[in-house]
Amino acid sequence: MRTVLLIISIVLIAACVLSLLFAALNLFAYRNTLDGSAELYSRMHRRTIVFFVLGAVLAAAGAACLIIRSRI
Repeated sequence: MRTVLLIISIVLIAACVLSLLFAALNLFAYRNTLDGSAELYSRMHRRTIVFFVLGAVLAAAGAACLIIRSRI
């Protein structure tokens, strides 16, 4: 059980890092797009927020798995 929780937490933390990286790239694109429609800016901002929140949730889930693993 401890090994399974460790593997799950590693996968969740790796997904968290990828999600936060994608959010940072979307934020970079949002700030550096010179000519775009309001719809494009809205889409990029929404993606940034969604992937940032998803990354935070994945980080919390990974940390929870590590805490549960340590208490077993």
